[in-house]
Amino acid sequence: LVSHEQEKGLLECSEEDIYNIARYNFDWRRVGRRLLCDQKIQDIDREGGSEAEKRENMLLLWKRTKSHDATYQALVKVLRALENNSTADRIEELERKKTTGNK
Repeated sequence: LVSHEQEKGLLECSEEDIYNIARYNFDWRRVGRRLLCDQKIQDIDREGGSEAEKRENMLLLWKRTKSHDATYQALVKVLRALENNSTADRIEELERKKTTGNK
């Protein structure tokens, strides 16, 4: 069965997938500025860590602060606007696996 949220492309990013997505190579600052406020991005940058850790922190903060709006499609939309289509395609594949039940 497919939920109403899945039909509308509003499936929330799972925390497990957040950790996987953080391993993808994308400019977390540019993406983060579209998902969060600049101050949050500066805070994450100041905390230090690797680029992958900063991507992870940004995505986890996005999920915590945006909750139901932290969907696969919201992230895909931002990535496509920034012309990062390869990462957007990978995230859509993750979402597709969730909606069809394939792991």
